[in-house]
Amino acid sequence: MKRVLVVCIALLTLLCCSVAFADGAGRTGKRDYEVIAPESYEGYWEEKKEGRLLLAVAPSDEPGWYDVTVALRDKLPKMDVYIMRAHYQEDGSLYYENCMLVIRKVKSDGSVKDKVKYKNGSGLLYYSFDENVLYWTDYTVKPEKNVRTFIKTASPNSDEAL
Repeated sequence: MKRVLVVCIALLTLLCCSVAFADGAGRTGKRDYEVIAPESYEGYWEEKKEGRLLLAVAPSDEPGWYDVTVALRDKLPKMDVYIMRAHYQEDGSLYYENCMLVIRKVKSDGSVKDKVKYKNGSGLLYYSFDENVLYWTDYTVKPEKNVRTFIKTASPNSDEAL
């Protein structure tokens, strides 16, 4: 009799807990896993925190591949520029293994000189629907400290740019 009572209490507890967990799951604020369409990456993205970095994504001539450039928004005489070709992945991210980081020097006459800092860098871009931001991390230089967030913006040449 004690065993039957213990089993009944255990089943009742399990039933009550599963209902409570089911109700609680809807209140977390998290969305179901969503995958961003590849063309949704296209355009300009401004760094969320300081707004100094501008990330540009354009489709390449190869299906599923995108040309990505990350640079300072301001035209300074000397700046770091990341240039890469990223491939759209099944999980909705853009992955690259061909990044080139150059130090670009813009001379007073408008000419540009690039000094290559490294080649064949790798990294990832992915969009978070929960936070409405694009994450970018370059795995080559201090990846644990080099995660940046971006928000969609207008073309830097338009009057709508922030």
